Amino acid sequence: MKQRAIDHMNSDHLDILVEFCKKFSGVENPTNVKMTDINEDGMQIVCDEASSFVPFLNKASGSGFRDAIIELYSSIKGENSNSAIQSGMLNFINSFNSLLISSIKDGQAISSYSPFVRDNDDFYICISSVAEHYSSIKQNPDKISILFIQDEKDAKSLFARVRASFRAEASFVDSDLRDFYLQKFKTAYPNESALAFIEQMKDFYIVKISPKSGRYVKGFGAAYDTDGLKIVSSGRVNNPHTK
Repeated sequence: MKQRAIDHMNSDHLDILVEFCKKFSGVENPTNVKMTDINEDGMQIVCDEASSFVPFLNKASGSGFRDAIIELYSSIKGENSNSAIQSGMLNFINSFNSLLISSIKDGQAISSYSPFVRDNDDFYICISSVAEHYSSIKQNPDKISILFIQDEKDAKSLFARVRASFRAEASFVDSDLRDFYLQKFKTAYPNESALAFIEQMKDFYIVKISPKSGRYVKGFGAAYDTDGLKIVSSGRVNNPHTK
């Protein structure tokens, strides 16, 4: 079954192997492309210029090789344009109500989270000065990282959860704009009773998080570099994995 799949792809679907080679090897015009191996995790594809392991989106075996190859090829063809990837990333981010934050205090990494509202390409959070991440963000506003990551229960693989991460810079919003952004939180989360309490507390501050360089990852071999919330890589980042 394995050798039959290899022979079939090499003789009847060379065009598909060429596309896989381009995507995962980073070779623009590969020559003498052929599949040399296949297993439940993916395919080994070689050309004169490179050799790459091409991972399947899901495990496959036997008759399932065909479905796994079709699924992977369809995902590549469907994501060829940056506009489609861009839309997918923004829809993914917009599905969240909170973001994960990494910050630095006295050289120590701090992990935290906060609900947010998005205004154009910036995220606004509301944090208390008694929270640990307040001090770390205040101390190192240019050493922030934020993360959006797919829920474990929705992931096809725990090792390939969809995610978008960004290096970011933070700035504390002027107090005269506090009510303006708190109203945005109320509009976004009309049933959130904690906002009435927060509005009365003087220790809560609005912080703007501006994403800089980042990466959007859809799975194995499907990573895209970003500048802020804009996809800047023309295609998948070359597959860095070896086998």
